[in-house]
Amino acid sequence: MKLNRNKYSSVSNRFSFVLIGVVTIILFSFAAVGIFIDIGKIEKDLHSRLDNALRLAQKSLPTPLWNLDNDVAQDFVEALFLNNSIVYTKVTWGDKIISEKVRQGHEKQNFSDVEFIRKQFIAGDSNIFFENKEVGQISIVMSRDSVKNQIIRSIYSTIALTIFFILAILLTTVLVTKKYISAPLLKLQESASLIARGDLDAFVDKNGNDEIGMLSRHLDEMRRSIKEFLAELQTKTNQIEEQKQTLETQVNLRTQELSRTVEELKALGEISQAVSSTLDLETVLKSIVRHAVQLSKADAGTIYEFDEATENFIPSINYGINHDLVEAYRKAGLYVGDKTAMGQAALSQSPYQIPDLSKVSDYPIKRLQNGRYQAILAVPLLLKNRLFGGLIIRRTTSGEFSDKVLNLLQSFAAQSSVAIHNARLFREVEEKGRELKIVNKHKSEFLANMSHELRTPLNAILGYTELIIDDIYGPVPEKMKEVLERIDKNGRHLLGLINDVLDLSKIDAGRLILSLTDYSMSDMIETVLSSVESLAAEKRLKIISEVPSDLPLGKGDEQRVAQVLLNLIGNAIKFTEIGEIKVKVGVKNDKFKISVSDTGPGLLESDQRRIFEEFHQVDTSSTREKGGTGLGLSISNKIIKMHGGDIWVESKFGKGSKFQFTIPIRVKQQKV
Repeated sequence: MKLNRNKYSSVSNRFSFVLIGVVTIILFSFAAVGIFIDIGKIEKDLHSRLDNALRLAQKSLPTPLWNLDNDVAQDFVEALFLNNSIVYTKVTWGDKIISEKVRQGHEKQNFSDVEFIRKQFIAGDSNIFFENKEVGQISIVMSRDSVKNQIIRSIYSTIALTIFFILAILLTTVLVTKKYISAPLLKLQESASLIARGDLDAFVDKNGNDEIGMLSRHLDEMRRSIKEFLAELQTKTNQIEEQKQTLETQVNLRTQELSRTVEELKALGEISQAVSSTLDLETVLKSIVRHAVQLSKADAGTIYEFDEATENFIPSINYGINHDLVEAYRKAGLYVGDKTAMGQAALSQSPYQIPDLSKVSDYPIKRLQNGRYQAILAVPLLLKNRLFGGLIIRRTTSGEFSDKVLNLLQSFAAQSSVAIHNARLFREVEEKGRELKIVNKHKSEFLANMSHELRTPLNAILGYTELIIDDIYGPVPEKMKEVLERIDKNGRHLLGLINDVLDLSKIDAGRLILSLTDYSMSDMIETVLSSVESLAAEKRLKIISEVPSDLPLGKGDEQRVAQVLLNLIGNAIKFTEIGEIKVKVGVKNDKFKISVSDTGPGLLESDQRRIFEEFHQVDTSSTREKGGTGLGLSISNKIIKMHGGDIWVESKFGKGSKFQFTIPIRVKQQKV
């Protein structure tokens, strides 16, 4: 490695430059402070001279000014000008100038300008008193030129002294650093270069008691340490090579263990998904017992369901076990607390294992004891301390099952308990559902029959009431007519309610049959609007219809579609106090699309989802005042569904509602 001596010898230069720079800064700092102090002292001295001159004037001038002795005053001013710093003096008596003098060279300066004097000179004024009476004034102006001259001389002196010190320090540092720093460092660098190239036997000059000598000794110690380290490194390399083989073996074992863990987690995930996604108990339990046997390295397994009535464990799902042994279990019976593994596990509500069946002389099932299985592990299926069954795995070789297998089986047992519990709940729900369906059908048939029985006499009452009002049986007093008209109005309202209940009951009982015929949508809408025109007129509501003239001929139950439309328009009129009702008809994708919009109070979003439920009414005071059964929209929804259509609502609370429904133009058959 070639050495660049200029590069490395620059250490002394850098040291010298740094030292000179630091000393220069310090010297100039002290010089600046000294100059600042001198300026202050000179300035203070000038002010002191000015104050002394003013005090002298206050003592020397009172008598001459009182006696108007101008010559004495002028002599005093001449005496003041012996001080070279004074450039201007003026003595006045009232408005009269007694004496005024300007130093030569300052005649053109305006000493009457106060601002000019304050910037360039030091000035002072004083009143002259004789026996406490003012007899005149004196003004004195002093120059700062002497201050400037002294400052310049001080600066020159400081610069000269600083340069002298800098040159002295430069010469000293160059000589010292070259001898005591650069030369030893170059030797040390040569030794370090040899060591860096791998020559660990290179000579290192360790003479010297200074920092460089200490650094040389440290370098030599490092050389020896590196040499020893390389020797140890070779030894360690050989040891690492040996340990590498051992580590690879451990990694393989750990990988296998992690693979088993992944398989277990995957199996638990599959079982959890099966439990949450299906109610097919057999499928779930088969998956559980299969994974339990495979992951525990066993040979067979069985899941039992617990019959709470007989307290017997009944084999449900088997894996890897022959049919004869299953039947032996079924015939022998397993009970809580017996001496079988399952009985003991159920009694203690914890896993129970028998490592070697051949050593258990009194095992209840001799066929199993004398068979091919040597070890058995039973885990109870518990959920909230309730026993649902048991999980058993069997192995043809003897020996205890590990704690890991116990924990795994307990996880599978928990999933099995949930699956059995869900299946039982589903069976109960299905049974209750069938019972409710039968009860609901009987209810619907009963309501249909009762509604029909109620409607017949009610129609007769309304008929006779109308005949009496029309004076068929003779004149009727006006007061009685008012009562009869109220009877007729309430009776017709009751008839509407009964008709709604009858329609709903027929639909639920499956007894409502649509009469599918050809009809004109335009004519039907015109008929419906005519029937509600008087209701809208009473509330001064405007009805707007947008019905195209070229609508195709429809096929469906015209009466039922008109019933839906009449219900929607009637509701719009009922709940709208101010504004208008708009009915719009269109055709899209072989379907009629009809909308009824209003400017009423609108619906909350929560009510929009429930408005088509049976007996549902919007829970507001205004709605309760309007009355009704809450069946109209439910019946309309069912009629539209029977036509194969859809009905929905769009609304913003406080901004009106828009009910819409679609039905096929040509309904081919009634939807169930």
